[in-house]
Parts: sequence; structure tokens; C-alpha cells
Amino acid sequence: MFVRLKTVRAGSRAYQYLHIVENRWENGRTQQRIVGSLGRLDELRARGDLDQVIRQLVEHCPGVKLLRAQSEGALAVVSDRVWGPVLVFDRLWEELGLKTWLRQRAAPRRFDFDLERMVFAQVLQRLLEPGSDLRGSKWIATVHEPAFAKLRLPHFYRSLSWLWGKKKALEEALYRQHLDLFNQELDLVFFDTTTTYFEGTSLQGWAKLGKSKDHRPDHLQLVVGVVMRQDGFPVCCEIWPGNTSDLKTLRPVVEALKTRFQIRKVVLVCDRGMVSAANLKDLEQAGFEYIVGMKMRNLVEVRDEVLGRAGRYQVVSERLQVKEVQVEDRRYVVCYNPEEAKKDRHDREALLEKLRTKLASGGVKALINNRGYKRYLKVARGGAELDAAAGRREERYDGKYVLRTTTALPAAEVAEAYKQLTWIERLWRELKDVVEMRPIFHWRKRDNVKGHIFTCFLALYLAALLKRKMKDAKVEAQWDEVIRDLSSLRAVTVELGGERYLMRSPTAGCAGRVLAAVGVKPPPLAQPL
Repeated sequence: MFVRLKTVRAGSRAYQYLHIVENRWENGRTQQRIVGSLGRLDELRARGDLDQVIRQLVEHCPGVKLLRAQSEGALAVVSDRVWGPVLVFDRLWEELGLKTWLRQRAAPRRFDFDLERMVFAQVLQRLLEPGSDLRGSKWIATVHEPAFAKLRLPHFYRSLSWLWGKKKALEEALYRQHLDLFNQELDLVFFDTTTTYFEGTSLQGWAKLGKSKDHRPDHLQLVVGVVMRQDGFPVCCEIWPGNTSDLKTLRPVVEALKTRFQIRKVVLVCDRGMVSAANLKDLEQAGFEYIVGMKMRNLVEVRDEVLGRAGRYQVVSERLQVKEVQVEDRRYVVCYNPEEAKKDRHDREALLEKLRTKLASGGVKALINNRGYKRYLKVARGGAELDAAAGRREERYDGKYVLRTTTALPAAEVAEAYKQLTWIERLWRELKDVVEMRPIFHWRKRDNVKGHIFTCFLALYLAALLKRKMKDAKVEAQWDEVIRDLSSLRAVTVELGGERYLMRSPTAGCAGRVLAAVGVKPPPLAQPL
């Protein structure tokens, strides 16, 4: 609906009439209809009727009324809270069915607080303001979600242990939610692990010291593994004591895929840290095919037979060439990147030159203890010298990596599938940075810790879904940019003449496009409370 000024000519004179007009969709096209006529513009102005009508209309239009009051400095701000991320992630939360699912499961327990909103608040905190539960109980007061007002710190703790008890059922529900996106006949799943550490020692005996990917070996930690689909959606997460090696994490993951998710035909892609004879045997016994990266220097078969085998490479692209090597019943794919080969050669020559300089200046002991240098040294009693043959041996590895697979996929597709693992690992690192599950502060209950980690899994799921929708809508923006622009959309409660109104700030940056990508219409600029 809008105002139209229509000019009517009567002889030599022209008169302007003010009409209220609306657009209507009729018979497949837009039609305009005059809703009402306010009269001749010159007469309305002469009598002062136009000003009076506008003033009266403003009284029924909170947005204009408040903007005018704001310009006059007559507004009293009661609160100012973050709104944009709530609108987006709550829509995704509901789309995934989490709101209904959690409420139905929580109903028999008759919690004295809104458990579903509590879980959503914790997941939202992981995405926007990661920190402890104590910090979260204060943070929720800065977010515009009326239901958060009744949540308190004890509710954080009580919800976590309950949530962990529902972990498996919820993972399976989310998997079924997107089953149409997952081809059970043949698809790829990727497995990776990380570590998360604790502040304090209260969980000693369960959490363990181990090889820390956070570079905090002095802290108790857990190993967290996540299975992800090739579209970036997580399938499930598992938790082990902090001294568990990557080699021991694969079997329970394989069992979960087979028994819990009934996936019968799948290709598991994982890096060389997961490769052992026992793991590969477990995969084969479970009926799963695999594509795994192999260690080139430490495995004799790979180093001598696979890399030593002559054969022509098939050119897949400028940065990828492949060739197959069969050793008895084991199929390998050797991948070669000419650009990486040049880089590896340049880096090695620079390292050797630096090593020559250091050898000439002494300090042999420090060189021997350096893994990068030790490979190129001949160590003898009384000193060390450069091993010229070592440099030549290293040439065979330039720009190469070796894969082992049980699939019948063409070599080029095997290589491309493994390259996706690099993308998944990068996405996994990005998402871990988003949710910041580490460090975990001084909780005494194991299920609370596990529930905390599972909220991070749910945050990963929401982040992956938002990235998917942004990609579909062709919205290109970095994650920190998305969160910043969404957070700039704020809910401001103001008071005017004894009445309270809710105003929203304008959308800025990519916020409007992100809202549209998830199907959220921005709230009115102002509305009475």
C-alpha cells in the first residue's frame, strides 16, 4: 500500500489529488486499486487537514512514532540485546526438529525449567560466546530470547547430564532427518579426531594425560572423534580417555556406522594416523570399503614396491596425476602434484644449504636433535656430516602421497575422494574454532563434561546447516563476518509515554542475505510490547 499523487487537467488548469493505492495480484498479474482518496492536495494543505491526518496516522504507526521520538531525544532505552543470531539459529533448530524432539523427551521428567530452551541456549553460546557455564548463565541476559530470562546456572548443569543420556537417540534422529541427502548405496564418510583439555584435576582417572593437539600436554584431556559426511554434516561423535591413540578409535566408530545407523555400503576415508593392519582388517570384516593414506617412508612395501614401481601417470588436472600399483591383492594409488613437487624440492634445497652453514659453524648436537635436520645427517663418533645420498632418496617423495583402497572406483576418483578429506579436515578445524569446546573448567560429573562436548556437536550441526544454506543461496561471507553482522541486528526495548516498544536495528553487511537464506523475514522495525 502506498500514496499516489494523481494529476487531473480541467481546461487550462491542473489539479493534484492524493490517493491511497494498493497492489493486488489478479489473473496472474499485478493490479492497482484505489483504497481511498484524501482529496485535492492544495485544499488539504490550505485547511491543515494533511498535517492532522499524518499526525493521527503516526499515532497508529509505532515505527514512525518512535523514530520521531528518537530524533527528538525523547526515547528511554530499557535494554539492548543481540537478536539476529537467535532468529537464524532458532529457525535452523526448529527445521531440524530439535525443538519438538527435545520437548517430547523432556516432558516425562517434568523439569521445573524449559529444558529445550536451556539446551538451545548452550548450543547458541558455543556459536556466539564460548565459555564456561557460569559465563553462559550471565551471557544469556545479553540475548533477546524471552524464554532465557528464567534460566539459571543450576539449569545448565542439570540439562547437560540429561542431554548426554539422549545422545545416541538424538544423533540417530538427526541422521534420519537428512537421510534423503545421504546415498546409502555408496557414499563417503570421513573420520577425524581432536583433543580437548581440562583446567583442574578433579576428573583424574577418567581424563588422561596424552599427546595433545592443543599443545597442552601438561593438562588432563579427552580424545574426541567426529564422523562427518562429505557434505560437511556430522554423523556422530565419540569420546575416549586422553591417552587413547588414533589407531584405537576407529573400531567403535565402524561399529556405530554398522549397527546404529545401519549403513551397509559406505567408503570410509581417513588419514594415515588411522592406518594399522588391525584397523584395516576391522573395516573389511565390517563390510566397509576404505580409502586411506599410507605412510611412505616407514612402510617397506609402500617405500620400496609401490613407489619403486615404474609406470605412466594419468593426468587428472594440472595439480593431480595418478597411477595404480597392485601388490598381491592390495590396490594402491600413487598421487603426484607437480606444483607440490617443485615446492618440496625447493624447500629441501633451502634446508640443505642451511644445514651446511650450521655444520660449518659447529653446534652438531643441536642439529642431531632436530628431526628435520637429522634425516640428512651421517652421525659418527666425534661428529656428523652431510649425507649426500639422503637428499637423493628424498626425491622419490616429492609431490607424492600414496593411498590404499578396497574400492573399485577409478584411480582418479579415489584421489579426488581423498582430497575431500583435506576439505573436511579444514572444515572440521574451522568448526572447532567456531564452537571452542576447549578448555573445560573443573566439572566433577563425567556426564556433564560429555554433555558439554555434545552441545559442541549440535553446534557443529547448526553451523554446517547454515553454511549449506548460504552456499545454496550463493551468500559468500566468512564465518566471523556472518556472526558479526547478525549480532549487529539488535532488539532494543524502549519506553515512550509510559508504554514500552520493541525496536530492531537495521540489518547490516550480510545479515539480510543470511536471514533470507534460512527463510527468516526481519521483524518489524518497531512493535508494542
